[in-house]
Amino acid sequence: MTSDLIDYSVTRKRVKHMRLSVKPPVGEVRVTAPAHVSDQAIHDFVVSKARWIAKHRERIGRMPEPLEAGPEAERLRRELKAAVPGLLAYWADHMGLEVPTFTIRRMTSRWGTCNTRAKRITLNLELARREPELLEYVIVHELAHLIELGHNKRFYAVMDRTLPDWKAKRAALNGR
Repeated sequence: MTSDLIDYSVTRKRVKHMRLSVKPPVGEVRVTAPAHVSDQAIHDFVVSKARWIAKHRERIGRMPEPLEAGPEAERLRRELKAAVPGLLAYWADHMGLEVPTFTIRRMTSRWGTCNTRAKRITLNLELARREPELLEYVIVHELAHLIELGHNKRFYAVMDRTLPDWKAKRAALNGR
């Protein structure tokens, strides 16, 4: 569909509210909408978010090209595998946690994830192309989930105590 020069796709689901996302690498706009919402209401929603869409497309445009499988990706994987254990051990000890296992994957929409049951952290291979302090931020963020599951006040209190400048690092990592 097109909304005043903004192409977008619509997925109808059993959700209460419309959601809008702008996806890398080209800034594709996706709308998730409840089944009962009219096409006109979706169109109006997208038009009302034009400034927000433009801002996110600009940010995505500044991002480096996604890593493709190959020699560079393998080199970066080796570098990340060498850098992570020391940071993980340091921060886990600092936070009073056991050192979790970790894996590295190419991920499209997250910098990291934490499986609290398995005590395993997964890190985005793209972190190898970022500054070391940004990798450190993601590690602390994922370790904080072993203390507090969700993104709530208690979680952010853990982040504030552990890494006081975490908000600036998050902003830098997300291109803001």
